[in-house]
This record gives sequence, structure tokens and C-alpha cells, in this order.
Amino acid sequence: MELTMTTRQHPLHHLRHGQALALQYAAQILINSQRDPRRALSGAQLAATNAVNTTALGCQYAARILLPFVVELALKALIGKHNNDQGSWGHHLSKLYDELPANVQAELERDFAHIKRTEMPAETRLARDILADHHHDFPDWRYLDDPNKLVSGPVDTLQYVACSILNVYNST
Repeated sequence: MELTMTTRQHPLHHLRHGQALALQYAAQILINSQRDPRRALSGAQLAATNAVNTTALGCQYAARILLPFVVELALKALIGKHNNDQGSWGHHLSKLYDELPANVQAELERDFAHIKRTEMPAETRLARDILADHHHDFPDWRYLDDPNKLVSGPVDTLQYVACSILNVYNST
């Protein structure tokens, strides 16, 4: 597969949106593989000692490292779309959220509330609160320095926030 989307053909926010979407799908594959690692391994790989547990852990690590980056790219795409393609810098998710216009933040919260009702009815936090909880994940987690912290807590909430950001990008 040839990757042909460049900033010469499309504004930078389109490129960031495409990157976020592609990586979000990859993160979902990792989440699904972590839930059922036997389906991701060949027969020979399944025969290896501790392959299933190691695969599940690797998928969990990779998804948790990838998802904050997906959210970062999606936020940067949304910021650029509503800011004449003026880029945003940094990895801090709550700072990026704060750069969104107030009406876009409100739309993001509405979309996330809809997802919560259907997918996570027990979740009470706003998207901005989840982003604050994961504010520094990408810089902190990308080197696996604290793997116990990396594997704690559910990953679905951040995946659903990414979905909302991408939904709002498509609808605004």
C-alpha cells in the first residue's frame, strides 16, 4: 500500500486526521488482539511458551502507548481545521483540548456523552476530564519505564474520546 497523502495535496489538518484515523483502527486491532490473543497468533507461535500471555501484554502496552498519540493527532487535526490550519505543538492533551474553540469543545462533549450512554453508561467524567487524566501519557509511557502504571485501568475511555474527536472533526 502506498501512502500518498501529503501536505502539498491536502491541508495539514487533513493529514493529521488521516493519521489519527489509521492509528485508531490499529489501536482497535491491538485492543481486540489483547482480548483474544489466540486469534492473532499462528499455530507455531501458539506453541511457544507463554506466547498467549506475552502477546496480550504486548498488545496492551502497544495500545496504551498508541492511543494518547491518536488523541494528540486528532486534537491537532481538529484545532487546525478550526484555526486556518495553524498547527499546534506539544503532547499535552488537556492543553490541546484548551486550544479548541468553545463551541467545538461543547460539540465534543455532546458527542462523548452520546457514546457514554451507549457504550459506557457507568462513565461519569467529561472528555476534558479524561484528557486531563491522560494529559501526559504519550511522553510518560512511550519508553515503558513504569509498566505497572501502563497496564492499570481501562483503555476503552480514551479510545472513545478519540472516536468523539474524530466524529466532531467530520461533523464541523
